[in-house]
Amino acid sequence: MSSRHASTWLAALAAALVSTGASAGTQETDAVSSFKPGADLRLRQVFVGNVGLNDQSPIADRTFQRYRGRLWGIYAPTDHIVGTARLMWEGRHYNKPKENQWPVPGFETWYSGGLFFDLLDVTFNEIVGSPLSVKLGRQEIILGNGWLVLEGTPIDGSRTIYFDAARATYNLESIGTTLDVIYLNQDADTGRFPSPLNGVIEDQIEQDETGAILYARNKGLVKATDLDAYLIYKNSTPDNTPGNIRVNNGAPFPSPPDSGVAYTVGLRAESKPTPQWALRAEGAYQWGTRNDADLDAFGFNARATYSLNDPLANRFHLGYEFLSGNDPDSNGTQAFDPLWGRWPQWSELMIYQWPLESRVGEATNLNRLNLGWGIQAHPTTLVTVDYHALWADEMTTRTPAQLVNLSGESRFRGHLAAVWVKTKLSKHVAGHLVAEYLWPGDYYAENRRDESYFVRAELSLSW
Repeated sequence: MSSRHASTWLAALAAALVSTGASAGTQETDAVSSFKPGADLRLRQVFVGNVGLNDQSPIADRTFQRYRGRLWGIYAPTDHIVGTARLMWEGRHYNKPKENQWPVPGFETWYSGGLFFDLLDVTFNEIVGSPLSVKLGRQEIILGNGWLVLEGTPIDGSRTIYFDAARATYNLESIGTTLDVIYLNQDADTGRFPSPLNGVIEDQIEQDETGAILYARNKGLVKATDLDAYLIYKNSTPDNTPGNIRVNNGAPFPSPPDSGVAYTVGLRAESKPTPQWALRAEGAYQWGTRNDADLDAFGFNARATYSLNDPLANRFHLGYEFLSGNDPDSNGTQAFDPLWGRWPQWSELMIYQWPLESRVGEATNLNRLNLGWGIQAHPTTLVTVDYHALWADEMTTRTPAQLVNLSGESRFRGHLAAVWVKTKLSKHVAGHLVAEYLWPGDYYAENRRDESYFVRAELSLSW
């Protein structure tokens, strides 16, 4: 966004604040303004073994620390206006690999990232006494379980997930339905307003993106069931800056941009028919264009959970996910686009392995069967254990150059096991330990079948 456009946006926002505040003040003369500050600090130690599934690579093993601090304030001058601002910084220190081991320049053992606002928004509630609310600015948006809409900035990992967006929500309470209309405008890097205060500009997406979402949610049409329906538009424009190298908090890697216009229509249902059973399912169909090819793709995601409702809260779940892959006999592309769902939905480790055939966090061309168990081992501690059997839908990849990473022998990706221990000691102190292990299948090339692991310890402090 240019400075001229930023000024125009700020002027329009200020005008809206003044006009809406005046009308709200007329209706709610006794409203009391409030301000709520907050802060948190997240400390992580991460070990990743055999990124790329080849233990001969000098950058296969990663060991690093992440330090993220955030400071925020929520201000409500009236009952109808709420503003939020959150300032964020995350730095990293790499023990492995060393600076001289990266095949491309730009890597730093100590990396101090940008200091910037990852939230900066204002919400207007019950506009002119109606059930309409509008949220403008930099905000976090999670729809459903975040399968397709959660992560607006996938290159920076979990540091931020924000969208620069305008969201209008209309609550039809009489029929148990809410309707969201959302406009998204994502820039490839952090250089536009509100840009980093310390001048550090970083890449956050491979391309510039605009989008529009129409999302309807219903509670009550079917007993004990939530029903969602949506239509999503996404326009991707490559950011082909000459000589540009994508940087993920100091770690450079090649990551091709997308282009094209994609449409996604989908349905989602979540139900709790009995005290023991919880069910959810979501399916989506996509069409349009992607990278000069006609897009025709389908995705499905479902889970059934059975709870014993015993003192230890034992529960078991069975899940299945399908993401279509490219048909080698087709001139178009059938690889499912996860849209803004490029985050570790079911595996922290696979985030690092997807670039063998797509991009960081971009799950596609997938059949996944999941079995899991959870237990409240202590009032403060939850333990979950998961097994995933993984297959590819097709023996094709995102680009022809990446076919060297596949064997052509079968579609079996491998076995993945994951264990989480999550604890919340108080309202101010929480943490977790997660460990994953992958036994690659012969879907991958012979030089990419080395076993891989991921271990992370986290301590989170909040005020």
